[in-house]
Amino acid sequence: MRQLRRYQCFFLVLMVAVAGLALGFNSWANPWRVIPSPLSSQKMEPYRAIEQNWNRTCKAGLASSSAWDAGLFGSSRVDIGLNPKHPAFDGMKCGNFGLNAGLLAENEAMCRYFLDHQNPKLIVLAIDATDLTTPVAKKKQADFDISPLAGGPATLEQRLRDHAGISTLSSSLAATSRMLRGTLAEHTPEGFRREPEYPDGQLLYFSTIYRMAKQHTAQGKVDAEKIAMLEEIVARCRQKGVRLVIFFTPNHGLFQLAFRELGDPDPYFLEDRRALADLAARANAADPAAPPVEVWDFLDGHPLNTPPMPPAGQKKGHPAGWVDLFHVLPETGDRMLERLQGRGDYGELLLPDGVEARVAKVKAQLDEYEARNPEDAAYLRKSLAKFQSLPSKKQ
Repeated sequence: MRQLRRYQCFFLVLMVAVAGLALGFNSWANPWRVIPSPLSSQKMEPYRAIEQNWNRTCKAGLASSSAWDAGLFGSSRVDIGLNPKHPAFDGMKCGNFGLNAGLLAENEAMCRYFLDHQNPKLIVLAIDATDLTTPVAKKKQADFDISPLAGGPATLEQRLRDHAGISTLSSSLAATSRMLRGTLAEHTPEGFRREPEYPDGQLLYFSTIYRMAKQHTAQGKVDAEKIAMLEEIVARCRQKGVRLVIFFTPNHGLFQLAFRELGDPDPYFLEDRRALADLAARANAADPAAPPVEVWDFLDGHPLNTPPMPPAGQKKGHPAGWVDLFHVLPETGDRMLERLQGRGDYGELLLPDGVEARVAKVKAQLDEYEARNPEDAAYLRKSLAKFQSLPSKKQ
């Protein structure tokens, strides 16, 4: 009996010692940047990853672990395409807080969390096509509900996971291994992805385009809850005197033509554009002395959005300036950010009295692209036909 008690005491002491070592090691490595510890190593910073499985936690940790003057918010289009070290942010420390597959409901939470921890001068919020007409999902992506973005005080389980959990320890070991090898993390310390991964062909994306177009057709109207979220972001920015710039993000011209091809009654996003323009106009009229809310519209047939598709079957082929039909490369993203400096001809400022003309211009641009690249249009129809011909599931 005495030997059993000795064994139990030894085992307990061993477990406490292991937990203490894990806590100390994790506090030093701080792989997700969520541990407020003076032990956190600055040398480790370039090797801390924005991990796919902990994307929301890592981006939240980034938002609260340093002092930021500006922030970029949106989906993976922001994560991949908008460089926080662009000259548009000269004199400001800017972070990229784009979330993989992050729609407005999560981006609103990310903006709120950022504003709770920072006093920035500028926020750039990117809205993806169809986001405003997509109802708020009941279930959030990935690790959102167990990340700091979920709101409320951290649970004991979260604190244990962040400080001494096995998943944190695994991330600490991975970050330390990268540091010892001199291999930088996939994202910069500002949260910007260094190198995008090119797909093997573009066909995979047509299934997503097909689903998005069908959903946009079925919903049709802008979701009131989404508009309320945008109004909350506007209100928070106004309270803190923050300049808010909204980007209506680009998609390749072939993506845009798919909506017309599939019979969407609003294939040029008139309702989405009108909602964004009206939102900005209301905010600016309500408080003319505050920094104006700007909406820049990049979803059109500009030459940057309509490079021809690569030859079919070309491995890792992609249109010039694009990773795929959804994500611009930083070289195209840089042209978007030039608008913050008042330069360039890419995109247009969206105003309520200019929405109809804007839609007519986009239609003309896409018509011209289709006429100029008939092989692209044929590829689009052939690709969409693969999904249109699928038998419908029985209800």
